[in-house]
Amino acid sequence: MQRLKATLMMVAAELVIAAFSVSYKLAADDGMHMKVLITYRYLFASILIFPLAFFLERYSFYLPFCP
Repeated sequence: MQRLKATLMMVAAELVIAAFSVSYKLAADDGMHMKVLITYRYLFASILIFPLAFFLERYSFYLPFCP
């Protein structure tokens, strides 16, 4: 079951990457500037990563530092 989960997550990630590539190509062909696309890419990535980092790293500050 664990191997199936990993495989499904990998396939899902590849589908998301393909969808973003197609949407970038369509937006660029429609006339959107690449600087705007890159700005949106970083903005959306930050919005998606922030909650994950916040909740996973919330208590790591209180752990003792390893030498």
